[in-house]
Amino acid sequence: MAKFKSKGIRVASKVQEKKILDIAERLKENPFIILPECGNKNCNACFFKPIQKKFEKIKEAVNDEKKLSKMANKKDIASAVAGTILLTFSKKIPYFATKNIGGETVVYAQRGKSQEQNLIAAQHIDDPALHLLGFIDVAQKKKLYIYATNEKIICMGRDSKPPDEFLNFILKKFGWKEWSCGHDGICIKIRWIPADKEIKICEGCAKGNTILRMTRYYYTPSPEKEFKAEVVGEVIHCGGECEICAIKEAKEKKMDDSFYIQGKIGDEEFIKNWRKKVRWNIEKIREGIVIVDETCYGSNIEEIIKKFKPNKWEEIGLRYVLERLERPLFLSDATPNKILLAHWNEHGKDIVKKIAGEGGEEIFEEGRRRNYSPSQVLEKAYELQQEKKILQDLPVYNKLPSLASFADAIARAYKIKGTEEAMKKIHGEKMDTKKKAIAYAFLLAMKRADSEAWKYSDMEREFGEHLAPLAEKMLKEKGENYQKALQDLITTSGSTKKIGG
Repeated sequence: MAKFKSKGIRVASKVQEKKILDIAERLKENPFIILPECGNKNCNACFFKPIQKKFEKIKEAVNDEKKLSKMANKKDIASAVAGTILLTFSKKIPYFATKNIGGETVVYAQRGKSQEQNLIAAQHIDDPALHLLGFIDVAQKKKLYIYATNEKIICMGRDSKPPDEFLNFILKKFGWKEWSCGHDGICIKIRWIPADKEIKICEGCAKGNTILRMTRYYYTPSPEKEFKAEVVGEVIHCGGECEICAIKEAKEKKMDDSFYIQGKIGDEEFIKNWRKKVRWNIEKIREGIVIVDETCYGSNIEEIIKKFKPNKWEEIGLRYVLERLERPLFLSDATPNKILLAHWNEHGKDIVKKIAGEGGEEIFEEGRRRNYSPSQVLEKAYELQQEKKILQDLPVYNKLPSLASFADAIARAYKIKGTEEAMKKIHGEKMDTKKKAIAYAFLLAMKRADSEAWKYSDMEREFGEHLAPLAEKMLKEKGENYQKALQDLITTSGSTKKIGG
């Protein structure tokens, strides 16, 4: 039922005046058009029969201004109709009273002493929600079910089943097909019990409160008993193949619908509350599951790693964090670095030490001082680890001849950090002809010679091509084989120096 707010007065516009005067003329011609039509032939007695008798008297007095004035001095709907018919004598409405109903300003002409809701009903018979207002009092007292359409009001007595005319009116009014907005996805599902209908409104169409919007057009003694509401759909999708779904029970717990049915919250808020409730239920689970952008990967670390595509050092950190989760972790627009950052204070130092060993703590503290991101700190730790690992497989030299030192520096840079780091070693060296030949040999081995060839003379390039197989061996070999390749390289380049430990 519509809610009344503040009352006011305004000068009548010509359009408003004409509209209400036209309705007054229609009521004068037939006062009975405002009365409810019987939709239940099984009623033992008509609850509106006493009112009908008053309308018969109005019908007899439609041309008698004095009698109508007397009839208009009571509070009921009959008096409101009599007062409205009085407007046909003056054919003018200088001022309107106004009323805020359901957030809209409604105008009406004050004639007689009838209650304002009855006057509004009498003067707005073409508006189903306002027309209904004139019969709410009787329906409340007698516990009746009455329904308003564009053409009429239908009384079903104490039968709660809505008439087909009203069902068709609601479908058309709300633009529904088969009692649905027609969209897929998460939706609010309302079970209208007396009508035996299920109404589905998707998240995008959720506006206002659907039950309140419907009950603007009919009166029921106990709406809280007529409806059940829930939200259906997948708020959390499955991203893995878990043997037992850890969140199934949490997702399926029903939510209290009483606030929604009472009209205290709307469709949109009901859906939002459901989303929150599902999350709260999941957060109570004592299991380390991961939910990313509304997709649950359970505790399947491999699926989560596949989802985020971390680099090598981020993967080590992610695995460390995920293996120690004891509660659900919700992530949105997440990156490996964001996940690591959320757990950095708790696990950061341990992750770095796990990667880099003894030097890890120093790297961690340096990262803190310089405000490095977790990913940057782990990269440095990973580089140190890789360097240690690679260096373990290479000979240790106290001192090398100049040519050997140059070749060794290029090869070690390549093994530890790749081609770009090896290129830096080449570009940073002051080179004579022999060093340039060695440099070109490594460029050929790393497949970078084409873009650098212009820097070398024909002789340096030719010499480098001769040395290239030995440079390639150095990039691949370890231990004694590495030392042999280095010795062969400098010997072939013309050096007589022997390499020792």
